[in-house]
Amino acid sequence: MSGLYSNDIKIVDLTDEILLMILNKLDQIDVLHSVVHVNRRFQELALDPLYIRDLHLSDMSNLKSLFDSTLPFDRESISRLSEEILPQIHHLVQKLTIEQCLAKHVLGMNYPQLYSLSLMHFEEEILYQYLTGNIFDFIRFSRET
Repeated sequence: MSGLYSNDIKIVDLTDEILLMILNKLDQIDVLHSVVHVNRRFQELALDPLYIRDLHLSDMSNLKSLFDSTLPFDRESISRLSEEILPQIHHLVQKLTIEQCLAKHVLGMNYPQLYSLSLMHFEEEILYQYLTGNIFDFIRFSRET
């Protein structure tokens, strides 16, 4: 019976291309929290510039309330994201999508390559505070001449 399992393929046996396809199907917050510290190969894949250039930090599966002020994400995941991972990748992010509950954890970082920012599930009053405050100092608008 042991011969039946001798040809089993494990996830580490998959090519990088297949693993990147799998990562692209998963929630980025979960990937960054769970995969980055598995081993060097998985960290390189999860922090690949092509994978993280479009950073989507929104939990579309958890829409209890559009303006729910509680974090739909695990606090440990958010802490690791804002304290360990974003400092490593912020300079590579070109497109960023976040929810209101993540704004204070994510928007304090400088994103020099950012050209698209999508704010999802923001209350009008909170959004106004962000737009009129200094939080968006990292955004530089270019003038067309």
